Amino acid sequence: MMRGIYIICEGQTEEEFVNGILRPFFNTYQIYDVRPILMTTSKGHKGGDVKYDRLKFNIDKLLKSETDILVTTFIDFFRLKNDFPKYEDAQAIQNKIHKADCLELALADAINNPRFIPYIQLHEFEGLLFAAKDGFEFLPDLKQSNLNSLLLAVEEKENPEELNDGELTAPSKRLEQLIPGFDKNKPFYGGLIAEVNTINPVLDRCLRFNNWVETLIEKVKK
Repeated sequence: MMRGIYIICEGQTEEEFVNGILRPFFNTYQIYDVRPILMTTSKGHKGGDVKYDRLKFNIDKLLKSETDILVTTFIDFFRLKNDFPKYEDAQAIQNKIHKADCLELALADAINNPRFIPYIQLHEFEGLLFAAKDGFEFLPDLKQSNLNSLLLAVEEKENPEELNDGELTAPSKRLEQLIPGFDKNKPFYGGLIAEVNTINPVLDRCLRFNNWVETLIEKVKK
């Protein structure tokens, strides 16, 4: 049985989500050591640019540091660089879900450690915030027209992870356009919306995310 889960996060918004949403959920399964790890991207800097060599360095470092933990990733699909294993092969796959699956399998093969569970968020973390309407309805001082647009987006896809049909209409871009101040304080707004929504609709509607969470619970308990 593993002691805990270390989650390599792409940025502060994902870090906030792990602390505020994922950790309390895992706690209900008696998994208490759940840590977001902001990826070291260069000397003195953390988060942001996701290049394979930097990601691999962070993964290997954590796996070597402790032997009773699982290490996983929480990074956005659309930010991946072309230096990732099987990147070109994945680009030839039309189905975006299968494309992300291909990249995850390639990453698992490259790391080659049973305590590593790769996860690549399709298309980006912000898609998870569209799993329910509650968080948007909770926001104060939001124009009714902006709120209506957000609520329509919640219903646009059966799986909110697939909500990505253009550079200007990606989940993060919609939030920046429709929620004043979102672009300047993503961790706060992302954490607030996620907290009000709760994790339940995310698990119900976001199938890849749900599979990742279930896999982590299963692996820790072995």
